Amino acid sequence: MKSSKLSFLRYLLIDKCIRNKQKPYPSKMELLERCSEEFGVNSPSTIEKDLQALRYEFDAPIAYSKREDGYYYKNPDYKLLGVSLTSEHMDALNFVETFLVEFKDLPVFGNFSNAVDKVLDGLEITKKFKNDTKENFESFIQLEKSIYSKGSKVFSALINAAKNHQVIDIEYQKFDSLTVDKYTFHPYLIKEYKGLWYITGYADNRQGIRTLAIDRIASVEENKNAVFLHSHQVDFDRDIYFKHCIGVTIKGVPQNIRLRFSNIAANYIKTTPIHDSQKIIYEDESSIEISLKLIDNPELRAIILGWGNQVEVLSPFSLRKKIGEEIKKLALVY
Repeated sequence: MKSSKLSFLRYLLIDKCIRNKQKPYPSKMELLERCSEEFGVNSPSTIEKDLQALRYEFDAPIAYSKREDGYYYKNPDYKLLGVSLTSEHMDALNFVETFLVEFKDLPVFGNFSNAVDKVLDGLEITKKFKNDTKENFESFIQLEKSIYSKGSKVFSALINAAKNHQVIDIEYQKFDSLTVDKYTFHPYLIKEYKGLWYITGYADNRQGIRTLAIDRIASVEENKNAVFLHSHQVDFDRDIYFKHCIGVTIKGVPQNIRLRFSNIAANYIKTTPIHDSQKIIYEDESSIEISLKLIDNPELRAIILGWGNQVEVLSPFSLRKKIGEEIKKLALVY
């Protein structure tokens, strides 16, 4: 166990002993005995150092009572863990821990594994001193693991560039290209869609906003000679740019789209909307019609095609035609 984690565990145990109303005013030897039982501590000097650390690092109002021959808090309301956690809070922490454990070893998070480990240590410590039995959430929660494995080498550099407003030179290769494109890039936003990560920013050599797939980025270097263009200088608003878009492909303008779903799909569509702009415009026992305001892009068409014969595009005609053409191509395959 890491020494810092072990020290903090002792601090929590000492705090718990001092706050014990059934056995108040624990002596140094009593604290040593408890720490020896829990952590194998055998030196009184360790307890003295821990008491000093609690005073100076955590502002613990620890005082010694000669009459009681033990320690107490001058402020009886002091708690080292100042937040009172209910069983519901602990369930939430366990649930979060399940997510972190599941994903922390993915390559894309490799640069942040130490930070994730610290959070997990904190959760373990918190639960230990709540005296709650750890719920084995993994036994009844199963998460879909992302197969995303590329891009971790540049991920940290991209985050730093976006955070610190740095211009970067990017070498980028599309899936369908044998050549490598070069961008002088002003990063504004990192976005995730279906387990893949993208970075959006202003590209000098394209004179416009571009979104690049991080797993297609071969290299990133800071360009110290270029002046960073802030988002407002190029009229980029992160809250608006993807507002009428599913995924990351933005070509064209938002359109009013109408879809009719069968009654089989109706409940799912109502409880899991396709997009924030979704509105129900008609519903009966056999079908439901919805409206959306979206850009027509491959991501939207993939969702529509995924519903098979449970959905019909009513408008616009251009989208209806594209879906019809894809269905004809699909029929030829089979």
